[in-house]
Amino acid sequence: MGHSFLLELGLEEMPADVISPALAELGRNLKGLLAQEGVSPASVRSYGTPRRLALLADGLSERQPGREELVLGPPVHVALGPDGGPARAAFGFARSQGLKVELLERVETPKGEYLGYRKRIPGRPLPEILQEKTPQLVAGLPWPRSMYWRESRFRFIRPLRWCTALWDSEIVSFRFEGIDSGRVTRGHRFLGEDKIRLAHAAEYPDQMRRNYVLASVDERRSKISGELADKVPPGLSPVDDERLLETVVQLNEYPTVLCGDFDETFLKIPREVLVTVMRHHQKYFSVTDAGGELRPHFMTVVNTDGDSDGRIRKGHERVLRARLEDAAFFWRTDLKTSMEARCERLAEIVFHQRLGSYLDKVGRVKALCSRLKPDPQLERAALLSKADLSSDMVRELPELQGVMGGLYARREGYPAKVWKAILEHYKPVSLSDAPPSTLAGALLALADKLDTVTACIFGGIVPTGSSDPFALRRQALGIVKILLEYRLHYPLEDLVRMARQSLPDDAAGTESEDRVLTFLERRVRHVFRSRGVSEDVIRAVQTVDSRQSLHLRLRKAVALEEMRNEADFEVLATAYKRIKNILAGQAIERDRVRASELREPAERTLNRVVQETRPQVVARLEKGEFVEALKQMARLRGPVDRFFEDVLVMSHEEDLRRNRLRILHEISQLFLSYADISMVART
Repeated sequence: MGHSFLLELGLEEMPADVISPALAELGRNLKGLLAQEGVSPASVRSYGTPRRLALLADGLSERQPGREELVLGPPVHVALGPDGGPARAAFGFARSQGLKVELLERVETPKGEYLGYRKRIPGRPLPEILQEKTPQLVAGLPWPRSMYWRESRFRFIRPLRWCTALWDSEIVSFRFEGIDSGRVTRGHRFLGEDKIRLAHAAEYPDQMRRNYVLASVDERRSKISGELADKVPPGLSPVDDERLLETVVQLNEYPTVLCGDFDETFLKIPREVLVTVMRHHQKYFSVTDAGGELRPHFMTVVNTDGDSDGRIRKGHERVLRARLEDAAFFWRTDLKTSMEARCERLAEIVFHQRLGSYLDKVGRVKALCSRLKPDPQLERAALLSKADLSSDMVRELPELQGVMGGLYARREGYPAKVWKAILEHYKPVSLSDAPPSTLAGALLALADKLDTVTACIFGGIVPTGSSDPFALRRQALGIVKILLEYRLHYPLEDLVRMARQSLPDDAAGTESEDRVLTFLERRVRHVFRSRGVSEDVIRAVQTVDSRQSLHLRLRKAVALEEMRNEADFEVLATAYKRIKNILAGQAIERDRVRASELREPAERTLNRVVQETRPQVVARLEKGEFVEALKQMARLRGPVDRFFEDVLVMSHEEDLRRNRLRILHEISQLFLSYADISMVART
């Protein structure tokens, strides 16, 4: 069965978004520590709520396994005398190790032969190791933000209040930041016991459950999902919202779902406003009918075991009513001011002190849109895209910027192409988010994000490890996703140059263009890696043609990733590396191979196959048949092998040498029309 180890950190309530990453990191660190000590647990389960992070490792051995360590002494030529017997150095080393000299052995090392011995090191008890190293596990947790609350100025996400550490039924004793580990944990803040003495590590989940703490994240998620389905009014369903579900899972220790109502007259407010008020401000799930229309109900998750008298539900209904009354007022008030009038107010809203106002920004975005695709409606959408920033609704609900502009533009009768582009131009907000649903929206979003990234970097506003106030990384990922999803044929260099043309004349020059391009290329690599492409393949494709559109570059990279471990390709890649090395530093005459001067059968065969293969490869590349293009290149494997076996490339006869170098140069250029495969390693 093995032994169990429990570690629980008790804290003040943590933000919902840090719990899962912290649990994953804590689990990785514990597994890494155990592996380093030669121990493999049967399982490591994680438990986390707003007030606790916990791990329960089962199937542990009593002590780490013993190991052998090679201890080297003096070199053999010093340690042994002319007769091969031990000299003074050998006796001195043996004495220092408490050994008889006869126990030493000769050991071969990269530096030569030495005397040494294999020292047997017994394993330490695992509780002793955990006692020593658990504080390091805790101190090493990274946080996106942290605080200190003691004179030591130790930083953590929230103040630590207790620490539970048990090896089976025994306390793993240590002191960390003024807190002694023990066997006492705590239940639900209001429903459970304030102090719970654990008799054994393995009883932790059940004891928590008895004290109204569902410590398992999966168990809380299952309870919430089940109650959302069970407690919604008949014929209706809660809006599917995975991100909100994950948030409420991490906000509660003992979640219970309640269903509340609001006045049906609020349904006159646009759906986007209602959903945002409920989701972002109140963490409520909206409710729809079979046709997807919102109904005057909401689902909320509360941190308690029920609401028998309905007081909690009524309290939530009162709060939501006040929120919706505000939203209705903002909607009616905002409709009194036209989008054109709001645009004029953008001169009073600063984008950044170095980069001017939002009126300056929409001017740049309009100019950039006209360079991307001249279209009066797209340019009109660009000019109106930030108008809603001066609205009361967006000031109250910043999450609705862009969305409200689209709704106001639709209400004023602008064409669908205009208002839909405005509505979606902040999308995508993440790699998992969908891009705008229309081409006009995609181009407007591309121009807006590109202007933000370029203007900020030109203005010296560059993200650091801990600071990215303009979300430039996210904006750049949005640029990459739009280019890929819409298969837009804009090279990144051209996009940066177009964005640069919209900036003031005194903005930084080509050096900043290079910085923007490098920043975007990093995001390209991130997206490609997320789609299963290895770093060496990404570099191999990008190196030969950085001006190629991203969706073609991605397709090339995916095809190369598929082919990299095939036998023909591996041999061909090795041959290409040899060709590349031979050509390095050679002055190649840009002339066709002179077939009449080829002497050896192997070089004549290779030249013929190259001439036959080139048009096939070019045709496949033009059609986007990248796997087939690689397979055509793989036909060169046999002829290239025979060429290197039978032909001396660097012949003393100058004309012969030049002709053979031309063959290799043609092969090199054929490969470089696809990628520099010398960069690709076999996995």
